[in-house]
Amino acid sequence: MNNDTVIYGILPHPTLKGKVFVQKENDEWCLPGMQVEEPISSILATREMSRMLGQPVVAYRYVSISENLQSGRQEGIFLLDNLGSDQLSPAGRWVCGDDLPSLKFNRLDHLEVMYNYCSEPETGDQPKYRRPWESSGWFKQATAWTKEVLGSLGIEIVAQPEPLKWWSLSCVLRVPTSHGNVYFKVNADQPLFVDEAKFLQFMSKLYQERVPVVLAAEPHHGWMLSSDSGVSIRNSVSMEQKIELLRIFAGIQLDAIPHVDELLEIGCADRRPDRHIPLIAPLLDDDLMTAQLTPEEISELRKQMPKVVEMNKKLSEYAVPSTLLHGDLNLGNVTNSNARLSFIDWTDASVGHPFMDMFLIYDESDLTLRAQLRDVYLEMWSDFEPMHRLLELWSLCEVMHAIHHAISYQSILHHTEVRSRAELDDGPPFYLRKALRFLQEQE
Repeated sequence: MNNDTVIYGILPHPTLKGKVFVQKENDEWCLPGMQVEEPISSILATREMSRMLGQPVVAYRYVSISENLQSGRQEGIFLLDNLGSDQLSPAGRWVCGDDLPSLKFNRLDHLEVMYNYCSEPETGDQPKYRRPWESSGWFKQATAWTKEVLGSLGIEIVAQPEPLKWWSLSCVLRVPTSHGNVYFKVNADQPLFVDEAKFLQFMSKLYQERVPVVLAAEPHHGWMLSSDSGVSIRNSVSMEQKIELLRIFAGIQLDAIPHVDELLEIGCADRRPDRHIPLIAPLLDDDLMTAQLTPEEISELRKQMPKVVEMNKKLSEYAVPSTLLHGDLNLGNVTNSNARLSFIDWTDASVGHPFMDMFLIYDESDLTLRAQLRDVYLEMWSDFEPMHRLLELWSLCEVMHAIHHAISYQSILHHTEVRSRAELDDGPPFYLRKALRFLQEQE
């Protein structure tokens, strides 16, 4: 295999403990692997390895993802749970640790991976912040609960649940049923994350048709089953839909103002601007936040930090109140069902300044459209301030929304397994550079 991207799997025998599958290539042994045409991920590995092996498997954790800088070749090695039988499509054999010395492997690193897997049981001490779904057997346990709960509701699962997201922050499965798709979700235990099931149950009392319906929840494990809210509008959104989205969401934020205490009580993080003042300067003293910035960028940000702190303080001089924040309001988290827009993925729901959510506007590259969208949104807040004051406030929030989300990433990274931080490390430089760009544009 000489393609630029290759994935390999460590597949255990479905019933014989300690045995794993290897296949032969040019009279030498190796892990089962295949060329792929997409970026490496657990979702890709689950789909493509299931197809290659002829049995359903789930890639529950990667052992390594690497890239040869000279050749550009990318490789990923994944631990697989075998959901089928021992009758696999490719030729090979099941081996245990005692068999390895007698086998000639074409890759010494594969042999080392095999030794490590065979000698380190899953029941050993787990690294800090490793997620439950990154362990063998979790998928079967979660799907068994899903089947039991849906069965009690008179809903039958009609096909294998399909992983849609499987990373350090969450796991999402699409479950085909006799009543349409149902979605299973579990989130990482993070300081800034809300109990999404509890949050949605509260929100559904106020905005039943704008959020997913929770069908069942398992609080101990943080599991949730929810209804299908429709198709994401990410790839097909019109200007009219963007305007409608902004008006609907601003309406939700306005309606939520009297419920701020209740939102905090059910577990939404308190991210009102004054809470962020002591968190701003330390952003630049944290290697996790500055590792991808240049010395010049860090120096310029340090010079700007006193100004940023003052901007944060000025937010309280305007009458626009703190209220509900979605936390990740991108078009992928907005769905359309029968021409009705809904909002999904409320993991980051919190209480804070409402303008912190406006990625849709801040990230618009067309300045004319950006101004048009901004004015539509600001008009919804005209009962609190006249437009000229709202525009002043907006200019502050252009910078402060980026700082707000940089603080989010700092918390998330420090509560994520070291091995998995690479999944998230593009966030800090993106938001810190974004803050710097808006600061420079305003000079």
